[in-house]
Amino acid sequence: MVARSKPKPEFRRRGQHLAFVKLLSCVACGKAAPSEAAHVRLGTDGGVGIKPSDRYSVSLCTSCHELQHRFGELKFWSVLRIDPLSVALRLWTVSGDLEAGERTVFRARQHINLMKPAGDRPG
Repeated sequence: MVARSKPKPEFRRRGQHLAFVKLLSCVACGKAAPSEAAHVRLGTDGGVGIKPSDRYSVSLCTSCHELQHRFGELKFWSVLRIDPLSVALRLWTVSGDLEAGERTVFRARQHINLMKPAGDRPG
């Protein structure tokens, strides 16, 4: 008799996490939710034709998500001076906690504002 192993759980897809990410403000521009769950490809487990795991998702509004695809990830995130991988992994660790998720987005956005030259900041 051949023993059958239990099916392996799908670790790459987590619908609950994506739903959580969509409830957060846009990491790039700060627009209020709902957002899209944008998968980060650079430095992750994705590949050609393979979407990265859901743990590598960040919240982007529709406009910013389109810009990210148009300009390419490297240029998009470099201009913003945000490490999307760091943000995605932090969101993964606080998944389900909206307050902690918004703090993560706020801190990423705060970094953008701190990095702008003084002449570019309002006030």
